[in-house]
Amino acid sequence: MKRIVFAVALFMTSNGLCQTSAVPKEQDTLLSLLAEVHQLRLSIEAMTVASQRAQIALHALQMQDAAVDRALQRLDNVRNRCKEPEERKQHMAADIQHLESILSAGTATAIEVKSFQEREAQLKSEIDAVATEASTCQVTEAEASSQLRSEQAKLADAQDRIDRLDKTLETLSVAGK
Repeated sequence: MKRIVFAVALFMTSNGLCQTSAVPKEQDTLLSLLAEVHQLRLSIEAMTVASQRAQIALHALQMQDAAVDRALQRLDNVRNRCKEPEERKQHMAADIQHLESILSAGTATAIEVKSFQEREAQLKSEIDAVATEASTCQVTEAEASSQLRSEQAKLADAQDRIDRLDKTLETLSVAGK
C-alpha cells in the first residue's frame, strides 16, 4: 500500500512539475508572439507613413511637372509672338533698301522721288516702333525663359526627393527582411 501511495504521490508531484514548467513556456511563447505583433504593428505604421510621404512627393512631382509644361508653353508662345515683329522689321528694312536703291539710281521722276521719300520716312518710323516692340518681346522672352529654368530646377528638386525617398524605402525593406 505504501508503494501505491508513494507512486500516486510521485505521479502527482511529477504531473505538477510538468504543469509548472509548461506555464512558463506558454508565457514565453505568448510574450514572444506579443513582441512580434507589436513589431509588425510598428512596421505597418512606418510603411503607412512612408506610403503617405511617397504619395505626397509624387503629387508634388506631378504638380511641378505641370508647372514646367505651362512655363514651356508660355515660352513657346512668347517666341512665336516675337518672330512676327522681327520678320516685319526685316521686311521693312528690305523695302527701305529697295527704295534707297531706286532713289540712288536716279531713274525716278520727281513725283516718284517725293513718293518714295515719304514712303521711306514712313517705313523708318514704323521700323522704330517695330524695333521697340521686338525689344519688349525679347525682355518678355527672357523672363519666360528664366521662369522655365526656375520651374525645371524645382522639378529636379522634386525628382531628387523622390529618389531619396525611394532609396530610404529600399533600405528599410532590405533591413526588414
